[in-house]
Amino acid sequence: MSRLVVDARLAGHSGIGTYLDAMLPRVSARLPMWRPLVLARSALRDQLAGHLGGTAEVREWDTPALSVADLFARPPGIDSDDLLWTPHFNVPRFGGQALAVTLHDILPLTAPALAGFGRSLPVRWWMSAVRSRARVVFCVSSFTRSEALRHCGLDAGRVRVTPLGVGAAWRNGESCGPATRSAPPTMIFVGLLKPHKNVARLLRAFASVRERIPHVLVLVGRHRDLRHVDREALSLAAALGHRVELVEQLPLPELVARVRAADFAVLPSLHEGFGLPALEAMAVGTPVLAGCAGALPEVCGNAALYCDPLSEEDIAARLVELATDAALRARLSVAGRARAGEFSWEACADATAAGLDSALAAPERG
Repeated sequence: MSRLVVDARLAGHSGIGTYLDAMLPRVSARLPMWRPLVLARSALRDQLAGHLGGTAEVREWDTPALSVADLFARPPGIDSDDLLWTPHFNVPRFGGQALAVTLHDILPLTAPALAGFGRSLPVRWWMSAVRSRARVVFCVSSFTRSEALRHCGLDAGRVRVTPLGVGAAWRNGESCGPATRSAPPTMIFVGLLKPHKNVARLLRAFASVRERIPHVLVLVGRHRDLRHVDREALSLAAALGHRVELVEQLPLPELVARVRAADFAVLPSLHEGFGLPALEAMAVGTPVLAGCAGALPEVCGNAALYCDPLSEEDIAARLVELATDAALRARLSVAGRARAGEFSWEACADATAAGLDSALAAPERG
């Protein structure tokens, strides 16, 4: 009998880790007939087993995800008739198992300079396996789906859009009453400090207007031991002294509190496959300034203020606009909460489980 096998080695990471944390228990509970098996790093095996509450078996797989070794790895304990679901494009290139894949973005193929030197070739190899063996591909946005169809030659009939959701911590934050604003006031960025996040341009824009507004720019994002970190952004943040607070990472309750306390959140990315930090900020009523790029307009709709992410002047103008216009912030706060209410992990899990069930039940098409 076929089995659903899930590659969960990226559990605990930002972004995809959030996706796995939300989806694994929900999907496993929806598909018990397919005897879910979750493959996880040994350091997180017991934690994941507890999180899943008996809805899936958990085994160890310690080949580092997205490494050179991962290009040649075979998942342990998988049979030829099983379906392997991977939460990113790093699928096993050997073994021949049918695949289900979630694509968050394909940045190494669409903007190699932003993704980092040398990443496009292995991603092309991985996507070749996705193209030939995936029975279903889940894309977190219509933008990502269109990019995948354009650059990877996927069968459009197998590619589904499954938008992400907002976790309970952010939903609960919405119901906590008015936030206590920071003093001095803050604007906040949340995300990895990688070049496509456009933090260096944000910092230069902020530096140009810092004498006109009282805000501190808070940057919450992993930057230590990060491949292809934005070193220019780190240097600029240090140069701006007390007007910039750089935080490696925060426990989730503290992160929610910091986002709620900010006057507004800013995500001026050059590329986003979805843009979860923008959606989470909107869920707690924090206005959002977003780059008009990637999936951000699709996710934020009319509930955010947009900037041209390639223009420091436009970013600077929009920072001043949000920092000085309380009525605008109030309007975006209401609109953002309503917009975030349209996204849920339950809906994402329903659509994903339906796609996996179909892929498990039907033989691969030729």
